Amino acid sequence: MTRTLRLLLAAASGAALAVPAAAAAQPFTTTPKTSAGNGVPAQLYDVRVGRHTTFDRIVFDFRFGRPRYDVRYVPRILADGSGLPVPMLGRRFIAVSFRSAGTDAAAGAPTAVPRVITPLFPQLRQAKKTGEFEAVVSFGLGLRSRNGFRVFRLTSPTRVVIDVAH
Repeated sequence: MTRTLRLLLAAASGAALAVPAAAAAQPFTTTPKTSAGNGVPAQLYDVRVGRHTTFDRIVFDFRFGRPRYDVRYVPRILADGSGLPVPMLGRRFIAVSFRSAGTDAAAGAPTAVPRVITPLFPQLRQAKKTGEFEAVVSFGLGLRSRNGFRVFRLTSPTRVVIDVAH
């Protein structure tokens, strides 16, 4: 292996390790988390969940832009538009909203965004899409208890990750 190739591989592996370390450095708290977007409309095209040793994770995958997000504990989840309560599994709830975002295929690419995910993880019991109106996509997270959470972005592709501590 040439010296140049070894340096490129070392740089690439170091960059890959830096992202998880940055995420791990963020504390789990119960305070609201918000972040500005880049002003380019984003398309939410997938939502995934994962169970880890000390936290449960939900990942929102975006393309085209980087949306603004607002993530916070609420007494109950309300449907976007009607304001009616949304029945959800769990005893505590986090409302998630993405501004300058949508899930429709008008942007030219199909989406596979599930309306309901029910993983029944230790903390994350259920996630539901609760609305999409005027470039705002909303989700509710049903949790077992009120524990700390963290929110961060990853790139290539653009993702918003929410981890909820067990």
